[in-house]
Amino acid sequence: MLRTSLFIASLNSGSNGNCYYIGNHREAVLIDAGLSCRETEKRMKRMGLKMDKVRALFISHEHGDHIKGLEGLTTKYKRPVYITEP
Repeated sequence: MLRTSLFIASLNSGSNGNCYYIGNHREAVLIDAGLSCRETEKRMKRMGLKMDKVRALFISHEHGDHIKGLEGLTTKYKRPVYITEP
């Protein structure tokens, strides 16, 4: 059985924006998009993370501190978004 390490990084957590990167050496997802697209990219770059590994965005709920950068990220990167129905 092949085992792959999972990497979890908090890009930001708090009322000013929530965004978490969860992935392995091949692919990843973002949980929440509470930072602007530019700020998300900047923080990922600082941590050595690449958006081309991100396969999807999962949104926990629709509060602004969880979705602020959603439109920018999906417009630029065309990744699927998973969120519960309103």
